[in-house]
Amino acid sequence: MLHRGINFILGFVGFMILIRIFTPAEFGVWVLFISIIAIVEMSRNGFLQNGMIKFLINQSESQERKIQMAALILNAGLTFLLMVVLALLAMPLEKLLNAPGLASLLYIYLLILPLLIFHTHNLILMQAKFDFRAYFFAGIAKSLPFFLVILTYHLTGQPTTLTRLAWLQNLTFAMAMGVSFYQVRRYLKIAWEWSSQSISQVFHFGKFVFGTNLVSMLTASLDKFLLGMLLSPVQVAIANSASRVINMIEIPVNSIASIAYPKASAAHEAHQREEVAHIYHNTIGMMLSLTLPFALICLVFAESIIKIIAGTAYLDAAPFLRILALMCLLSPYDRQSGVILDAIGKPSINMLMVSGTFLYSIVFSWILIQSFGLYGAAYGMVAAVFITVVIKQIILTRYIPVKMELPFILAMKKYPHFVHIAKVKFRL
Repeated sequence: MLHRGINFILGFVGFMILIRIFTPAEFGVWVLFISIIAIVEMSRNGFLQNGMIKFLINQSESQERKIQMAALILNAGLTFLLMVVLALLAMPLEKLLNAPGLASLLYIYLLILPLLIFHTHNLILMQAKFDFRAYFFAGIAKSLPFFLVILTYHLTGQPTTLTRLAWLQNLTFAMAMGVSFYQVRRYLKIAWEWSSQSISQVFHFGKFVFGTNLVSMLTASLDKFLLGMLLSPVQVAIANSASRVINMIEIPVNSIASIAYPKASAAHEAHQREEVAHIYHNTIGMMLSLTLPFALICLVFAESIIKIIAGTAYLDAAPFLRILALMCLLSPYDRQSGVILDAIGKPSINMLMVSGTFLYSIVFSWILIQSFGLYGAAYGMVAAVFITVVIKQIILTRYIPVKMELPFILAMKKYPHFVHIAKVKFRL
């Protein structure tokens, strides 16, 4: 939680600074660039993380060496494939997204990707060893130095360019890799041999998570890509201002989801369908108890929020924010239904559902952007997630007793509990 919280705060404040350093058009190009980076990183991490962690726990040293080597081989192979794809698509993406300079930024990023093979490996290894203190320091070593670079430019008033910023980002990534190597040095145990069995284990375990993560990230960035294609990077920058605010709900949603997964998996293994349903309803209720007040704040104070985080030049983002506030109702259902599908051994269905959201988003957003302009992207995203939530609920009823209205009832019941905790805490 501390790692996620600090990374979010650094990213959010960094966004508030960059949006004031660059013009809306320049900032829109940077948003497209970091969206592509996020897709690469999340898909690669998803491919390796679950399988590597699963097969490293409680293994003999010789087997652990084989698993680490298998993970590195797969990591290197996927990274090389991604590098080829990015190199081939850099110029076409620049033209397709109407983003001058995007190709140059991607070419700069390609240079650091081979080093990030080891950084990704090191972070997953720390999780497998339950060394979350080391993971925390290695994790913020990637975000904190880059934030300090941005802050320095802001405080000194020195002019900069997107290209220079990309080179400095590479430098901070290289520093982070050095920190992660230091933190993980005692866990690195690699057998320099080819183990087909170990490679197959990690590959087959990670392929569905890879697909789910890749499509999820594409879906999350789809509004930016379509706005760049159909309108301009200026609209991308405006949409990103609203999206940054809504992304705050991801902190409680993802944190609660990470707790629910192992509990739901254990209940499923024990053939306790009612307990899986109980976990499902209660975790969504907890999420909604936190996201509903946030949605209300966004609906009432949208203009004030945008003025504070982005400035008056981005006030067109306020209606966009109000539309996206509906995601505060949908995201808990969408996230937890996916978690439960994975927990009950249905990751392929989850991947299919995520792919469906991606396809619906393309169709709805493409049509609605041409009808409503900037705001069509928000309408399209909300409509796509709503359809996916309904379909997931129908599918889940085949496996566990689901009641769609129950989480709202549980959410309302949590507020008196919160008040009681506050009274005890502050002795009111």
